[in-house]
Amino acid sequence: MKKSLDDRLHEEMNREQELPEIVQKAFDRSYEEIRSKTTKKIKKRWLKPISAAAACAVLASGVILSNDTAMAKLKAFLGFQEDAGIELASQNGEVQYVGVSQSSQDVTVTLENTFADAYRVGLQFNILPKSMDIRDIQHISIEYRIYDSKGKEIDAHVSDTKPLTSKGLAGNTEERMLKGTDQSIILEQILQSNDQAWPSLDNAQLVIETIHFFTEKKGIVHINGEWPFTLTPTKVVTQSFEAEKAVEGIQLQSATLTNGSMHVSLMVDADLYEDVDPLFEWALTNAKGESFYARGANIELKDGKTVVSLVYPYSIWNKEKQLSLNIKGYEELKLKSKD
Repeated sequence: MKKSLDDRLHEEMNREQELPEIVQKAFDRSYEEIRSKTTKKIKKRWLKPISAAAACAVLASGVILSNDTAMAKLKAFLGFQEDAGIELASQNGEVQYVGVSQSSQDVTVTLENTFADAYRVGLQFNILPKSMDIRDIQHISIEYRIYDSKGKEIDAHVSDTKPLTSKGLAGNTEERMLKGTDQSIILEQILQSNDQAWPSLDNAQLVIETIHFFTEKKGIVHINGEWPFTLTPTKVVTQSFEAEKAVEGIQLQSATLTNGSMHVSLMVDADLYEDVDPLFEWALTNAKGESFYARGANIELKDGKTVVSLVYPYSIWNKEKQLSLNIKGYEELKLKSKD
């Protein structure tokens, strides 16, 4: 019997590494919450299975590095494995230094750096819990809201007990935690919108409401407070593509290359809703023969056809702009710039 994505993901989460019990329970609970929400809707949002497993393994280990190693890692801001898009964008000065600190409930949070393009937002925090033993902390998670410059909530990651005024844009989140010193912890996140572009984040407000510390000795410690940050202006650039020629069975709806991401939306003449695994085998290939695979996907059924939206780790800084989509069972879909 073919395994579903749910089964595969859960197996990977448990097989990659033995987790401390408190962290394992937290992952299990979060996974079940995500699973229950996605199965109730006709629209599905998925994180690439391999990326999810790798992310869980990273979080499980806590990425507890020596100071020298941690500092080396931080030089490649948001340098997640196999994320060529954000890595290249970072190398070309796309990271905005903020360095602003906020304190509440004996916890100081510093927003160190940010990254933003049309479909992904990167955040780097330095978290200093003054009354806690850093060595006992296995993992950290945060609850936050993002408001645009006019105060409208555009995204939120909060518990079900809190009210929501937006549907939220982040279809999936990748993160890693580094213990850079004996006093503070670095938390990095990538918030990805699989379905639509982020609105302008210039002068937007990011407000952290709750910080969850997963500890080995005390269990989960919840700290409710308020840590507000104003996001610095960013220059988001985009380049639109179209199909060079029609491909039977596939209709390209949009293709947009931005600072560190490539967003592609297409309609396939097939029902892919129940088996999403092949989506992450669809390669974005450039003229050099390099292949890139989606880190997230959104699928929706429409009259027996499937609308698929994917985000690839490809940067507008990449000089190779001759791109194509290679989808098993279909002719190669070549893309050309509209400009």
